[in-house]
Amino acid sequence: MSTTLDTLLEKIDNQKLVELLRESVEQYSPSYAEEPAMTIFADRLSEGGVRYMRQPIPDSGSPTGDHRANLIIELGPQPSTMMWVGHVDTVPLFDEEEQRIHQEGDILHGLGTADMKSGCAAIVEAVIAIVKSGIPLKRGLTVALVVGEEEYGDGSEVLLDWRTTPLTVIGEPTGLSPCVDHYGYYECRLTVTGARAHAALPEMGASAIHGMLEWMQEIMDLTTRSEYKGLTVNPREIRGGAGLFMVAQNCEAAIDIHVPPDGDNTLVDRLIEDARAKAQKTHPECKLDYENLYWATGFANSAEAAVLAPVKAAFEAQGLTWEPTAFRSHSDGSLFHQKGSIPVICGPGRLEVAHTRHEHVSLEETRLAARLYASMIYKACIE
Repeated sequence: MSTTLDTLLEKIDNQKLVELLRESVEQYSPSYAEEPAMTIFADRLSEGGVRYMRQPIPDSGSPTGDHRANLIIELGPQPSTMMWVGHVDTVPLFDEEEQRIHQEGDILHGLGTADMKSGCAAIVEAVIAIVKSGIPLKRGLTVALVVGEEEYGDGSEVLLDWRTTPLTVIGEPTGLSPCVDHYGYYECRLTVTGARAHAALPEMGASAIHGMLEWMQEIMDLTTRSEYKGLTVNPREIRGGAGLFMVAQNCEAAIDIHVPPDGDNTLVDRLIEDARAKAQKTHPECKLDYENLYWATGFANSAEAAVLAPVKAAFEAQGLTWEPTAFRSHSDGSLFHQKGSIPVICGPGRLEVAHTRHEHVSLEETRLAARLYASMIYKACIE
C-alpha cells in the first residue's frame, strides 16, 4: 500500500463513524420522510469541512408535504469519473420493540443498520478523510445520498437527470462482496373474478379465492421446470372474500419475482400465462387477469471490464478477495445501468437481514467499508 493511501486511511475517524451510524439509525426515515436522517449526515459533513448541496425532488407526493432532497458532494475536476450512491430511506417500522437500536458487542441492531445507513456513514467518513488529508483529486468524484429507493427510486431518477458517470458504486448490503451482475425485478398484481353463491351451495358459484390459490400454486410449481429455474417468486399479499355465508366473488394478490441477470420480463410473462392456462382449466367459471406494475431490468458485466479496475485495485489494497457475483435483490443499480454506467453493488451488512425484525450490521465491517470506499476513491480519482 502506498504511503499516500496510508496517509489517507489514517484520517478516517472510526469513533466518529460509529457515532454517525448510531445517530442516523436513531432517526426514523422511511420513504417520503427521509429528512431527519439526511440532516444527521449533512451536519456531519459540515463538521468535517465538506461542502455539499441539496438536490430537491420535485412533486415528490410526500404524504406529509415535507420537502425532500438528495444530498450531493462533488470533489475534484468535473465531470466525475466515479459516483458513489446510497439511500437514506428505510422500509416502514413494523415491530418497534424488535427494531429499536441496541448494540451487542460488535453488532449494532436497528432498522436501517444494514440497509443502508452503515454504507452511507462509511462513505461520509471516507470523504471527510479525503478532504482532511489535503490530497488533490486528479479526476472527479460525486457522492450522492438519495431518497426514495425503497419505493421506486425517485431520488436516483432526479440524480440521473443531472449527472451520470462511467462507474457507479452503490452501497447496498452485500457483506462487502462486489456484485457486478444484478437480478431484474418484476412486480405484478393478479386478480380473479368468480361468481357469488350461498356458502352452503358452493357448486352454484365460482370461488375467486380457490381460483387464486390454484393460480399462485401453479406459478410456484412451474418455477421448478428448467425453463423457469432461477426465478425467485415471493407471494407478497393476497386479499379478498365476501360476507358471511357467501362464496367469494373477488380476490386480488401481489407477487414479486426476481429474475436472473440473463432473463427478461417476457420470461415472467410466459410463466404467469402458463400458470393461468393451467388454473383456468380447473376453474373455468373464473376470470383470471394480471397486470405488471413495475419492471427493472437486470444486467451482467464482465468482472474484467476496464472501468472496474480501480474497484478491483481497492479490494487488493485492503487485502480483500475480488470475486464478483450477482446482487439478487432490486436496487437503483438498474437505473444507473440504463444510463450507461457500470454499477458495482458493494456495502456492509447482509441482504438476508434487511427488511427483517433482526436487521443488524457489524461495526468492524462498517469500519472496513470506510477504508474500502476511501481506497476506491484513491484508485479511481487520485492515483
